[in-house]
Amino acid sequence: MKTLGLLETDTLYPDLLDEYRSYGTMFTQFFARLGIPLEYRFYQVQQGELPQDIKECDAYLITGSKAGVYDDLPWIPPLQQWIKQAYAGHSKIIGICFGHQILAHTLGGHAARSDKGWGIGVHTTRIDRHPSWLNDDLSHLRLIYSHRDQVLSLPPEARRLASSEFCENAAFYIDQRVLTFQGHPEFTVEYTQKLLPRRENCIGPDLFRAGMNTLVQPTDADTVGRWLAEFIRL
Repeated sequence: MKTLGLLETDTLYPDLLDEYRSYGTMFTQFFARLGIPLEYRFYQVQQGELPQDIKECDAYLITGSKAGVYDDLPWIPPLQQWIKQAYAGHSKIIGICFGHQILAHTLGGHAARSDKGWGIGVHTTRIDRHPSWLNDDLSHLRLIYSHRDQVLSLPPEARRLASSEFCENAAFYIDQRVLTFQGHPEFTVEYTQKLLPRRENCIGPDLFRAGMNTLVQPTDADTVGRWLAEFIRL
């Protein structure tokens, strides 16, 4: 059985801890619901925990975070150094939201606060290119989003997987080593409905209401979960 290392780059709001525990736990529950058998190791990146040997796990996943890649935080430079070493060692690395951004930013692209503002709720992106290892002809992808930062330019070796007018670089991959998504396949509607209201003042009431109204739409989260499993098994 493959082992997935979960690099947790944030802690949940205190009132959500009892029910949801952590972003890494959300992924274990997500994969379990899909019937995808994996073993897990957890790393608390904000507390300085990183894999000491890139072979500790078969693949790694960097979670979302309230932090930005540009923030002056003591745990971000060590994470970037680990990414460079893991990438050079041909480890498989998945990035979600902040993970998507920090991978792009570290490997030669650029992530920053977007002048387009917040992207929240269910967003649709078009599939621009399928990796050679992915046996799927899906043309569009819908996921739950919650972000202000975006990947503004991709690393030189990266290929854009999905894009939209709002989020040009919504997903990318590099060979069989890196796979990232700005959206959150692990988020449930219920979690999103509890998370986003605390950001309403920052988002703005009109955009907040419009984003919350999209949560009735179905998403392709399960499809992305199967893609992630296929990537891990490569």
